[in-house]
Amino acid sequence: MNRVLSLSTRGTVIAGLATVLATAGFVAEATAQTMPAPVYYELTNNGYEKLANRISKKLEFRSDPDDDDVQSLLDRWEREEGGPNSGWDYITVARLWLRAGRAAEAEMALLEAEESGEVAAPILLLDQARVAFMSGQLDLAAEAYWKGCSDAGETAYREYWLDIESLATPEEMGDWDRFRRLPITQTNLCRHLRVFWNERALASAMEVSQRMSVHYARTRFAFDNYRRRGGKKGPTFSNRLGRPTNSAFDDRGLIYVRMGTPDRTATFGGNPSIGQQAVSAECYQPNESWAYDYPGETRVFHFSTMSGVDDYWLIENLGLVYRCGDPMASLGASIGARITGVLSPVNENRFVVLGAAAALVLQDLYRSRQGVDPRYSRIAQQMDNRASQGPVNSTTTISTGSEALDGQRILHQEREWTRTDGSFAVDSVPDKPSVATDTRLLVEELQFRSPREGLNRVWINAVVEAEKLTPTETIDGQFWYRVEALWVLVDEDGESVTYNSAFETTVPRRLGRDESLPVRLAADLSPGQFRYSLLVRDTQTPAGQRLRSGNYRRADLSVRQLSAGAPALSDVAVAPDSGGAWSPDGEIRLRPSPAHLTGADGVAFVYYEVYNLTPGGRYTTRLRLEPKDDDAGDPFELSFPSDGTTGLGRMSRRLLRLDLRDTDPGVYLLKVTITDEETGASTLPYYTPITVNRSDP
Repeated sequence: MNRVLSLSTRGTVIAGLATVLATAGFVAEATAQTMPAPVYYELTNNGYEKLANRISKKLEFRSDPDDDDVQSLLDRWEREEGGPNSGWDYITVARLWLRAGRAAEAEMALLEAEESGEVAAPILLLDQARVAFMSGQLDLAAEAYWKGCSDAGETAYREYWLDIESLATPEEMGDWDRFRRLPITQTNLCRHLRVFWNERALASAMEVSQRMSVHYARTRFAFDNYRRRGGKKGPTFSNRLGRPTNSAFDDRGLIYVRMGTPDRTATFGGNPSIGQQAVSAECYQPNESWAYDYPGETRVFHFSTMSGVDDYWLIENLGLVYRCGDPMASLGASIGARITGVLSPVNENRFVVLGAAAALVLQDLYRSRQGVDPRYSRIAQQMDNRASQGPVNSTTTISTGSEALDGQRILHQEREWTRTDGSFAVDSVPDKPSVATDTRLLVEELQFRSPREGLNRVWINAVVEAEKLTPTETIDGQFWYRVEALWVLVDEDGESVTYNSAFETTVPRRLGRDESLPVRLAADLSPGQFRYSLLVRDTQTPAGQRLRSGNYRRADLSVRQLSAGAPALSDVAVAPDSGGAWSPDGEIRLRPSPAHLTGADGVAFVYYEVYNLTPGGRYTTRLRLEPKDDDAGDPFELSFPSDGTTGLGRMSRRLLRLDLRDTDPGVYLLKVTITDEETGASTLPYYTPITVNRSDP
């Protein structure tokens, strides 16, 4: 059975991953960042400086050793120095194998390091967690990760941070810099890391261990595909946004680690519509654009090597990848044109006149991105004339008319889009749930007092549109729908909790646009402030679609104090009929809808609870309906004096039938107030909308 290294017993085997990984063969590498200092200094002090430098180089950010590289290096180490033999030596070996992607060999080296008794347990546990995350052993990985951080020293602090630095915002990097300068006795690494990971788990609507596993998998992919090959070239766009200075990846890798696989990509290699050498492929720097879809908006990132070789960096304008200046200058066909060398007209700081051939220079470039985002098609259309092509330089004083000014404005607007999206990616937590966001999701929270003392039972009451969901057709011609829901909550202290469940139904036909599946989850929470993410998605992926249909909601949640003090009302649940499976007390059955619609007959059922009343006393309910829309009916009020008594628990449950069949259709605001007849104290009014959807005869 897999288990984690015991901090109290040195003889405990670190974990039983070796057997599992040996049978699996090749497993993707975890993020092993550095060569342990004790190994480097020991080799150097013993006269093996070249060997130490060679090992260190293989563990540098830009190195990508394979099996043969590592084995050759280990053979040389044994041949020249007689090693590896110490515990720290075997930590180094483990990280070399991890860098080469051989997790089974790395695990065997960790066993040797653990048996030596020379390496602090937190270091062993972190490396074990790295292996386990990448091999899909999430429970084991999380246990090792958090157990290691609880007793970490300065060396382990650095290792933990280097694993997550590429995810950090500039504010978090500042927080870490201040944190690491404090005496260790005044710090709590696990708490610091939990806050960090809980933020990403909340934004992704994932359990913390799942989000951590995603990070290690993305990091491996970025090492393989977007590793920095050259030095950083001066102050770049991403530097100004707050890019982590030690990132091992170019900006494509940075965006990938933070945001995952783009929804769409595009590139451009030249103007096939122009048969002139001056605007051939040589005029366009290698370039890529990535798009990520969010509800209601698309985030677009442009990358280019900018005259480099391998590394791609974020750029502020797509037009910057064109670097040939005036395409007509070399032909001598544009009288008065000024030869500007190899500067892009978008980035030129002086007067530039572009010849007739320039009409398609940027137009084709921007049109190549219309599949990434339709906004770029509109930019290309704006460039479809010579007048708007001339003064694309934002610093020029030349103006040839309103079309030219429009051309300037639209390029300036594109620069603002890019800056905003770049800041979103680097200066925030840009995670989003893995879902297509193509279905409507309607959500409300309902709070009632929990049977558990001092807590509230908070219900997520939601419905998800069924039209985009993919059912399974059964052998008897029925259609089976199933969705999964994940609810991630983070409290004021940054601690998180996750609830998940599945909801299904079988119906005789496919469900349409105005039909839905109910989703309900409950949690007992203490009064206070929470943030949450709710993810609801299909359990099947439609053909030709990368993500499953569904949607998500992020919201703040204020859990009220209901268990003591003055009379208090729960939230009010509204249902179109009296049937259903939801039961707040085990007796009342209801089907509450977050849409708060009446039935077709104009009748609604309203459920609520009232607390902190006089035991055995009587109370009065007052309801008032006020039209929310100008075209709705008149306001009216209902009162139920002495309509019930409380139990000894100082609470009462009420299910009311509101007959609104004579009320004009429209949206009304329902106001509920309860008065304790013994004390005269009243609850604060509770407001909730109700839509009368009865059609006029």
